[in-house]
Amino acid sequence: MDENKKETLNKKWNAIVLKALKNDSFKDSLVNDPINVMVQNGLTIPDGCKVGETSGGIAGLQLPSNASDEVKEEVKWWRWRLEMTFDFGKEEKKGDD
Repeated sequence: MDENKKETLNKKWNAIVLKALKNDSFKDSLVNDPINVMVQNGLTIPDGCKVGETSGGIAGLQLPSNASDEVKEEVKWWRWRLEMTFDFGKEEKKGDD
């Protein structure tokens, strides 16, 4: 992935994380609907990808059959962040017990 694009994605992601740390309502929204919250806060779904959920219940993106290497790299970036929000949600639920 182009370094400028990666840097832009990381800056937007960092802003989302900081907002979640300061605002419990926003954090809950991020955990419960990560893709929509991420999009509402400046990130865009890679071209041709479809939003879905993995068998493990993690929000995910489905690659188009003709995905370029650039799109594949961007989806990897998204998957890692979506797994983070899923894990963060599990930690939040443990704390509620």
